[in-house]
Amino acid sequence: MRETLRTRMGWLHTWIGFVCGLVLACICATGTLAVFDTEITRWMQPEIDIPAGTPLTDAALDAAAARVREQQARGIFAFLNLPSARMPVLEVLHYNGHEFTGDVLDPRTGAPIAARATAGGKFFYNFHYTLRGGGTIGVGIVNILALGLLVSVGAGIIIHLRALLPDLVMLRLSGSRIRSWLDAHLLGGVLFLPFTVMMAYTGILVHADTILPARLPMVAAPKPAAAPPSRPAPPLPMVAHLRPLLETARTNLGGRECGFILFSPDRLSISASDASGPFLTRDHVDFALPDGRLLGTTLTRRPIATTLQLMHGLHYARFAPPALRWLYFISGLGATATIATGLVLFLMKRRRQSGHRVAFRIAEGLAIATITGLPIGILSFLWANRMLPAGRPGRDMAEITMFLGIWAACALHGVLRSCQGLPMRGWREQLAIIALLGCGVPAMDAMTGMTAWRHAPALHGGVGAMAFLCGLGGLYAMRRTGGDAR
Repeated sequence: MRETLRTRMGWLHTWIGFVCGLVLACICATGTLAVFDTEITRWMQPEIDIPAGTPLTDAALDAAAARVREQQARGIFAFLNLPSARMPVLEVLHYNGHEFTGDVLDPRTGAPIAARATAGGKFFYNFHYTLRGGGTIGVGIVNILALGLLVSVGAGIIIHLRALLPDLVMLRLSGSRIRSWLDAHLLGGVLFLPFTVMMAYTGILVHADTILPARLPMVAAPKPAAAPPSRPAPPLPMVAHLRPLLETARTNLGGRECGFILFSPDRLSISASDASGPFLTRDHVDFALPDGRLLGTTLTRRPIATTLQLMHGLHYARFAPPALRWLYFISGLGATATIATGLVLFLMKRRRQSGHRVAFRIAEGLAIATITGLPIGILSFLWANRMLPAGRPGRDMAEITMFLGIWAACALHGVLRSCQGLPMRGWREQLAIIALLGCGVPAMDAMTGMTAWRHAPALHGGVGAMAFLCGLGGLYAMRRTGGDAR
């Protein structure tokens, strides 16, 4: 009976793990990058040379409020995003149907900064949970795949539990190829198991209403957006100065920093920053327009809502200080590597018996597209940001087109090489491209973004170092696969 259970769990772990893993590896990789989405956006806008900690002036606040009023009068539902430790500028944003975009303002003067349009790190965040523009359907697919991940993890625990400790103690990374891949898969699975389960579970809760018949009493979605007016609206009344309202809001929110300001015809709402703590709330303070009279404070303290706020906060990690953010990032890389090694193991175990079959060759081509094609697309996305003219119209969509086009080309290349019976050549060729693109990012950034280096050397150094390590990893893997004849 026990062996029958392990056999069935082995089937679940293998097939659900591979089918779901092809997409889950992409979701996990882009979610890992989304941990630093704001920093990636700053890297992709080198024109923003505002040092961290620059004080926000009253003049800048009032100028930003006037710009919001102008945009809303034109029928654009804009809101004001306040500076933070991670993004030290004012942003007048609106939702364009895919993501939030808008003007970037100097926190000292309120003057617009001529920053290049870019999809930025928000692209990885959106791809992570919608599969890039999938809307509700995309969110539902991601949630179903997350359920598949939990099933696969549970089945893996059952089939490996009996021999798990001996396998980890013996850890034969220098043994036979399939044995070393299996041990690496087990090691990653054990080390990053709590993180993987936590992120999958909280990710399901964040959008549980897309797969459950009844809507759960969840915290409002972390997007301060509303449907844009169908036609231009009359000019909004506006208070003389926003600074006193921010001070009042901070006091009423228990000392928490303010994150963004929403404007409506008769009131404005100042919401707490997502970085205020692990509970991701939409607590806010309302003021009447145009006199700025305090209308009330909305705080959510019900037990169920608080629990869900904690789940949201743990998943988004917007409260995390740099050290914890790096821990999330490293854990995300580990979880992605665990999925990737599982995909490789699936192919290695079946190559001898099924390697001649068309279905197997297509499966290997898709695995190439996932494991090596996605990093090529991501690195190409970074290169496109620097290579496209800064003033080009629609350059943010051009970056996304570059990412998707090159990724699709990698998928086609991988499938063709595999169907030709030359899968190892496909792996090596794409790994060589990763090495070239990754190792070239620091030099490319130094040539095109030196002005921004002065105020954010750690930011530019960090992005360059991660890309360079990715390139070195591609080079190492290419050399390791160089001995295969095919």
